[in-house]
Amino acid sequence: MPVPATLWQPGMRITDSRLNAKDYQAGVISVSFTNQSSYTQVVTFPEPFPVAPIMSAEIASGAGVTGRFEARAISVNATGFTLFILLTDAAEGPDTWSGQPVHWTARMPTA
Repeated sequence: MPVPATLWQPGMRITDSRLNAKDYQAGVISVSFTNQSSYTQVVTFPEPFPVAPIMSAEIASGAGVTGRFEARAISVNATGFTLFILLTDAAEGPDTWSGQPVHWTARMPTA
């Protein structure tokens, strides 16, 4: 398992895992739902973080019904998060999505 990126410390040994370490992960989720005004989906990180990361989630399109929705990451922990998509204008009523991409990024907090 790759280790998270680390600031170099005197005396540290150079290893393959340290050289290849990253302090961020990202992905794309294809979201589909029928007649909903909110939607959740649990996402597991490809590699766990040592602590809960800083997150962002963005709907990749603003066309059609997606323009009235917002995405965010909730219940973030070291192993994953819950993607939460919600309708921003309740007066519009529920909608249907089919294979809409939602991008997410997670990065280690800085000291």
